[in-house]
Amino acid sequence: MAEPLLKCPSHWLHTTLEPNLESELITHVDSGGTPSTKNEENWDGETPWLTPKEITNFIDTIYVSDTERKITPKGLTSSAAKLLPTGTVMLTKRAPVGAVAINAVPMSTNQGFLNFQCGSKLRPLYLAYWFKANKVYLNMIANGSTYPELYKSDLFELHIAVPTLEEQDAILSVISAIQYVSLLGLPLEQSMTTPEKMIRMQEQNRRLRIIRDAILPKLLSGELDVSTVSARFTEVLI
Repeated sequence: MAEPLLKCPSHWLHTTLEPNLESELITHVDSGGTPSTKNEENWDGETPWLTPKEITNFIDTIYVSDTERKITPKGLTSSAAKLLPTGTVMLTKRAPVGAVAINAVPMSTNQGFLNFQCGSKLRPLYLAYWFKANKVYLNMIANGSTYPELYKSDLFELHIAVPTLEEQDAILSVISAIQYVSLLGLPLEQSMTTPEKMIRMQEQNRRLRIIRDAILPKLLSGELDVSTVSARFTEVLI
């Protein structure tokens, strides 16, 4: 088990990213595949087929429900692509390393992903944010002769610790609130009546994003008491 980047409370559930039905955290991890492009019967179907480039620029977005290309049942069965159930955490393993999304509809991916299905003790959204908070760690273990790539054997050694579902939900509520405020700033920039006001709003939004990115690993490591953070958010909103 690799040394964790985020130090977590000892009472949290500690394990690795390797699938383990008994732990009820991660049940399956699959890659994907690309149907033959020489066979037209594989393409222009109804099954979404995701590629890493489509989520490369995901910064404030987690969920994906549509893709640039779709495959047919024949394309699915004739390749290594798999139909992933809704709520699968899809992590890019190369080009780039560490981009993450969750499918809002059943979906397949190409071979540039490692796709994590969560058990009853782990919220998919919590795992997605955990990957985001540990992107530096993912880049550290990526290797390859041509370009950096995450391999299952290395990734499965990563140590993960998660709190109870109740605590996960509380943490995700705080993250969602921060995300909401952050996203709200974008249209506000365009509603400013003068360039000076717009620049001030941009700076305020930039500082908010810095705070958001700093808080994320502290919440996922238990360093910040989520109940205290929630109370402060409530005071601000009221």
